[in-house]
Amino acid sequence: MIILKEVSTREEWEGFILNGGFQPLFFQGWEWGELERARGKKVFNLGVYDSGLLIGVALAVMVNARRGDFLHIRGGPLMNWDDEQKTKEVAKIFIEFASNLKCDFLRISPNIKKSEHPEWLIGSGFKYCQMHDVDAEITWTLDLTKDEELLIKEMRDSTRYLIRKGQKAKDLEIIKSTDADDLKYFWDIYQDTVKRQKWHAYSFEYIKEEFQEYVKNNKALLFLAKFQDQYIAASIFLYEFGQTFYHHSGSLSAFKKIPAMYLLHWESILEAKRKGCNKYNFFGIAGDDDPKHPWAGLTLFKKGFGGEQHEMIHALDYPITKKYWVTYYYEKFERKLRGYN
Repeated sequence: MIILKEVSTREEWEGFILNGGFQPLFFQGWEWGELERARGKKVFNLGVYDSGLLIGVALAVMVNARRGDFLHIRGGPLMNWDDEQKTKEVAKIFIEFASNLKCDFLRISPNIKKSEHPEWLIGSGFKYCQMHDVDAEITWTLDLTKDEELLIKEMRDSTRYLIRKGQKAKDLEIIKSTDADDLKYFWDIYQDTVKRQKWHAYSFEYIKEEFQEYVKNNKALLFLAKFQDQYIAASIFLYEFGQTFYHHSGSLSAFKKIPAMYLLHWESILEAKRKGCNKYNFFGIAGDDDPKHPWAGLTLFKKGFGGEQHEMIHALDYPITKKYWVTYYYEKFERKLRGYN
């Protein structure tokens, strides 16, 4: 018999993920749940048990929105999706759980490759989410088990050149920090980037809370690029389940000719290797060569470091009440308004 119940300890949660060979997004990490709780949200560390044996986990967050309340499982559930009969039963249990919470819909984004998509999900009432890219479904990753020489060799020529140029620049310095007070330098740079890229920005408090939560367990670092006594580029990296995640970032447009971000990433790659990470996750990319895509420039930058593309299945929604369709059509309109196909 398959049941859902709360996983009460970090040890059981992380042990299942690590022993199962999963390498999920940080949204399924224990810290993310603690962070969301601190923000006042209802969070459930759900375990899927089959006859008492833990076979899956799902960090689920209750989202209360004017367009409809929903249970969001970002980057999960984490489990073996090969057994169709068993996963159908699990999906039904999650739907019932969300329904009992009076949700208007359930949203999941399983960590499953697009090529391995369980077709039955669509046939059983799930619908593709109307948002463009919910949680970095198309990512660019770098294999950190390779030695430094090979990593450099497999980069784009221009990327390799700009890293070396940065290394030779006498006035360019890369600084690592776990001090939340240094986020003030990050914030000034981030604001400049948000204005230039027309991003939907996070608040300073949001970023600070996140940084402090991950620093507690040595799972975050702030990298700052300093040029002639001025901070001109910055990135926050998270370390989770053997991966390094390129998370929040920015650079000053006035110093675009200085290869600060190239050197910063190279130093971050070396730090990730020192930490024993086996994967460098550049996070979301456009996934195509459309020069008009909002992420086209960022995608070109990330791919220059070498690596490979991974495409996971698009987020799925299960409508529970009619109010779901308000969200459906709103997100469809917003996706097109932002320039995503």
